[in-house]
Amino acid sequence: MLSKSKLFLMFISLSFLGIFSFSVKVSADTISTQTITNQTNNEQKEQNQSKSDISDNSNSDNNQTVNSNKNKDNSQSHKSINTDKKQKKAPKITYLKKKGSGKIYQTHYRFSKTLTSKKNSAKNWYKKQISYSKLAKTNKETFVKTKYGWLNKKAFNQFLLTKNKINYKMKIVRNANLYNLPAHTNDARKIGTSKNLHLKNKWVHVNMIAHTNLHAVYYRFKHRGQNYWILGQNIKYNLKALEGNKKSLERIIKIGEKMIDHSKYDEKSRHFDCSSFMNYLFTKAGHHLGSTTFSQCYNGKPINYKNKKRGDLIFFDDKDDGHLAHVGMYLGKGLFLHDSPYTDNGGVGVSSLQDNFWNSRNSKYLSVHYPDGIVRRIM
Repeated sequence: MLSKSKLFLMFISLSFLGIFSFSVKVSADTISTQTITNQTNNEQKEQNQSKSDISDNSNSDNNQTVNSNKNKDNSQSHKSINTDKKQKKAPKITYLKKKGSGKIYQTHYRFSKTLTSKKNSAKNWYKKQISYSKLAKTNKETFVKTKYGWLNKKAFNQFLLTKNKINYKMKIVRNANLYNLPAHTNDARKIGTSKNLHLKNKWVHVNMIAHTNLHAVYYRFKHRGQNYWILGQNIKYNLKALEGNKKSLERIIKIGEKMIDHSKYDEKSRHFDCSSFMNYLFTKAGHHLGSTTFSQCYNGKPINYKNKKRGDLIFFDDKDDGHLAHVGMYLGKGLFLHDSPYTDNGGVGVSSLQDNFWNSRNSKYLSVHYPDGIVRRIM
């Protein structure tokens, strides 16, 4: 039999052995548990990483898709813009049935079979009467259909022969239309009347004059900062301010002024032309001048053009009609009384030497042989 001391030692040894085996087992279990946990964590990390990669890939794919769509849209928009630039819209045309006729005064406009076809010259149609049966209006222009083809309606408009500055105070004597440009010329339009602006019988400052190819004279005046054009028949010079003290002379001038607007120029019937009108007036004072400008220029005494006075005869040359083609009576301040188709009313009227239309009539003949012009003093 074993002693008690030996038994006690064996018991203690077995206890240590059990504790050691238990601790080894626990540590092994712990290691295996941590390994499993680590593996699980690693697997979750890998799954999350793969998910994030998939998400990133899908996002990048989406972004690429969006960008590609944007690029497609942009390219399509650019294509549409380029297409719009290349394809100009045809102008909208409105057709109207409207009959009319007129003379062609601006021959640089051309005929065409259709509004878009090749155009033919109209230079041989000046002053030819043309009838039309239809209008075609675009947003900018108006065309008429004639038997020769389509023609811009502006071909019927007047055009300016001369236009220049003048400086007079004149009186509006009638209710009249007012325009932005001389009436019936290109781009002219009505912008008022003397009635609605309360200008009838009012004095205005005239700063420009214009002649058209239809013998119409227009004056431009300024009112409240706006320029207006008015037909010459509706505005008059201040003739009363020019009156002098020589009674016999004033009497014949009064006779002539009373005929303004009441005697049209009529060379063919010899009722009155420029020279017969002057002869008629001076005959009232006992001076017979003769019936032609060539006979009248030898009456009285010659006067230097710069020293001309009221009542003197002033003679004009003309580029077409030649030497001593016209005559009038000087009234003062650059104005003269005469009978001509080129006055404001196409007959007996008053014109200004400030007007280039009359200055240009003093052509090369006067400038060479008569540098001071031709003036004769009868009374």
